[in-house]
Amino acid sequence: MFPVADTVLESGVNGYTADLVKSSETYRFCDAASIPLIHYTEQPRQIGSLYICSFVPMVKCTYQISIDLKMDDPQSFVELNTPGSKLILHKINNNIILESYFKDPSGNIRCESISFENTGERSNFAIMFDGQNKTNTIFAKDGNCIVTPFYNTDRQRLPYVDISNGYIKLTSFVLGKGTYLDVDIYSISQIVDRKLITAIGSNRMLPFGIDGPHFRNTTEQGIRYLNSKKNKGTIWFDIELLEQYSEEDREYLRSLVINESWDVGVHYSKELNSFPLEQAYKIMNEGYLYVYEIIGQKPTSWCSMRNRDNILHAHYAYENLGMLWRNGDSGIHTEKYIGSLEDNTWEWWETASLAGMVHPVFTHELDLDPAVKYSISRSKFRNWVNNYESNNMPIVSFHEYGQVSRNTYDASFENLQYTENSVLFDAHTNGGIAFVNVNVKAGRDTQVYDKTSGKFLDYDIEQDNSITFWVENNHSYII
Repeated sequence: MFPVADTVLESGVNGYTADLVKSSETYRFCDAASIPLIHYTEQPRQIGSLYICSFVPMVKCTYQISIDLKMDDPQSFVELNTPGSKLILHKINNNIILESYFKDPSGNIRCESISFENTGERSNFAIMFDGQNKTNTIFAKDGNCIVTPFYNTDRQRLPYVDISNGYIKLTSFVLGKGTYLDVDIYSISQIVDRKLITAIGSNRMLPFGIDGPHFRNTTEQGIRYLNSKKNKGTIWFDIELLEQYSEEDREYLRSLVINESWDVGVHYSKELNSFPLEQAYKIMNEGYLYVYEIIGQKPTSWCSMRNRDNILHAHYAYENLGMLWRNGDSGIHTEKYIGSLEDNTWEWWETASLAGMVHPVFTHELDLDPAVKYSISRSKFRNWVNNYESNNMPIVSFHEYGQVSRNTYDASFENLQYTENSVLFDAHTNGGIAFVNVNVKAGRDTQVYDKTSGKFLDYDIEQDNSITFWVENNHSYII
């Protein structure tokens, strides 16, 4: 299993670490779509995490939380991780004290705190995620608030808008002379500013990719199995491996991109952190051009050997090559130690995939059983694919997932014409598809027509009778 303690325990609350027991860690998953009252109780020597899933990835959104804590030692606390945040909840007298931790530009850990009055055996507060400004704002019911940067400095400094994760995580720490910590979650809801037409993310897709790719006798069956389920992903092409492939193998890889819609990324064959910046930038330029030349499609994301790269490389790749960073706290390192799908992480991923939890993930080889180190066994990989299929969740490339999620900020809707019986508009996106909610009351005869393609579209009817459907860039629609 994986450590639940993080670096925040090394400052601010470092007096607690001597009592922290990590001998028995548990991971639980539940769906956020319909939360009853959850009693999340931890006993000594049972330190674990609760993941609340199925939130929608957004550039900007707010989480409304109603919660209460019961404990028998004031040293005990709950760590609450909402997207970009690292929050510590204590209970002193009848009030919950929230401390929001973040790293300053020097790497020192700092925090701001706010108190929530307990009303009717619960405390209510809200957390506003802002992926444009890279901040979280915590609001108390009395109108007080604090604004703090994202916890991780690399995430604070991303050169493009960030997106919220699809889950919230709670970890309880029973410390001192405590014997229990009871967390009562009364409600958690996610809200966004709503317009007549609002672009929203999708919590029904999982971003996936493979490094290399390694030779066909270690990956081809797994790729074929994904394709048979109408899934796809990103291939981070390793320059040194690509040089070794025959022209037949290269043509096979091109066919995955052209015919099966796999996305193109770059896996730099060297650890970029090992080179001076100017030399690293030269390696990045040459690798990008080589992959583009061999595969015939521009790479959209990147990583390097052993993921040893940093935010300076991320800035250069985005500003000069148009690529997004696969790694970092907003990528595969959102949860430590499980961003790679492999036999060593299978215990976590088996449960997560059954629950339909969304977390960016990559792997190496897919077809050997048992797998080599840093890869996933053939049988486990197929189970993983099947688990997401049973949740009606397609596996997609990092690029598609990012475009849909960032369209919650990028997409615009123009030439709007709204009457009692119809809505007409033009959609403009970042180039990818966008998922939109139109706040009209759907009737039995409601139809959605794409005037550009000349097709009628399927749509979902929401609880408030509004409708959601997919739109394309520079298309016109009539409802």
